[in-house]
Parts: sequence; structure tokens; C-alpha cells
Amino acid sequence: MISRRGLFAGFSLALSPGGAGIVLRVSDGKALRVDNAGTARTMAAAPGSAIKPWLLEALRPWQRRSCTGRFRLDGRNLDCVHVPLDAPLDAETALAASCNHWFAASALAAGARPVFRRLLQCGAEAVEARTPEELQLQALGLERVSITPENLARTYRLLVLQGDATVRAGLRRAVAEGTARAAAIEGTEVAGKTGTSRDGAWFAGYAPASRPAVVAVVFQPAARGPSGAAPIAAELFSWAKRSGHL
Repeated sequence: MISRRGLFAGFSLALSPGGAGIVLRVSDGKALRVDNAGTARTMAAAPGSAIKPWLLEALRPWQRRSCTGRFRLDGRNLDCVHVPLDAPLDAETALAASCNHWFAASALAAGARPVFRRLLQCGAEAVEARTPEELQLQALGLERVSITPENLARTYRLLVLQGDATVRAGLRRAVAEGTARAAAIEGTEVAGKTGTSRDGAWFAGYAPASRPAVVAVVFQPAARGPSGAAPIAAELFSWAKRSGHL
């Protein structure tokens, strides 16, 4: 039975108006908790970097790429927020660091059609990019793609079931050392990814990282940056642990 009551009642943090949170059980995809079910199921929004783990498959063959940190595209400042890295980034490190340059350059090398097809495979709403700028913005989850919180949760469940070692390692590192650190909880290793777009802030991930039992997704329409959704995701994982789901 999906709860329609406030998921975060009694918690220290709360969703913004119009936000959504969802917890799925990995084994069978059952929704264990949902807050704002209407939003979770029908509100499609640009996912920002939260879509990067899913797109990695479309960007093969992966290449090491250098990043200077500065990145301008179509008049936008999309500078990377990770610390300067001396060596070229591999796919795992690019995901852990959420390197915009790596994903944009890899999308250009792969082409618009593989990226578009991969987005459709997870239930995202997408339009095939027509220009290099559109393709790069799409690969960063900023334009020409949107997804509901529920579909993003089911996308991450698919990532868990597919078990790609590079994706799993990158998502663990994103919580341990990257932008998703605020989703960590004591005593359980969490893996996941934050995202920010014009529509709001996201977190999508799973726990435990070594043998995933639940997936959690949070969408905050009035927030931006790594702290916009990840702390609420930490509360969701804590709830799952107290409830015996972890």
C-alpha cells in the first residue's frame, strides 16, 4: 500500500511545495513509500546530472578525457565543480566527479541517436538533438529531456539490476567523495547522484551500495545544488533502515 501521507512527518527536513520523494524495493520494484504521489508519477522535469549514470552505456567506447574545469556552452556557464584533476578522467571518475566536460565531449563522440535511444529506454521524455549544442545539453540532462521522479527511481533500479561495475563504483564515490555526500547515512554505504536543472534539484541512488535493497529518489522544484535534495534522501534511507528494508 503506497502511503499518501507526508513521507517526512517527524523528520527534520521537508519537501518544497510540489516536490516528491519515492522509495522502491529493488527485488520487485514495489513502491515502499511515496510522498506527493501525483507529482512523483506525473511531474516530468529536466533531471540534470542525475541522468548521467544511465547515459554512460550510450557513450561507449569510454575514453579518458582531460578537464580544465571551465566549460561554456550555448552562452551558459557549466563549469565543473570537482577539484582540479591532473590526469585525464576515466568513466568512473567522470561519473563520481560529475564532470560536465567529460559527458559533453563523450556525447559528441557517440552521436545524437544513441543518446536519444538510451533516454527513451528509461521512460524519459526526449527529443533527438539536432545540433552539437543540443546534444551536449541533453547529455547533461538540461535540455530536450525530462523524466518523472517515479521513472527516475525505476531507472536506477534498472542500473542496479544491470550491475555495471563502473557505474556502481562511480555512484559509490559520488556519495563518498563527490557532490552527493549529503545523502550518506551512518552505518550503511549509500550510492547515488545529485542533479540540478532549471526545474529543480534531484537525488537518485540506492542502499546498501554493495547489495542494493532500496532505491530512493527526491525531487525539489524550488532548490538548486548538491544540498537541494540529497539531505532528504539521507532521511529516506534512514527511514528504510529503521523500517527493516535495509
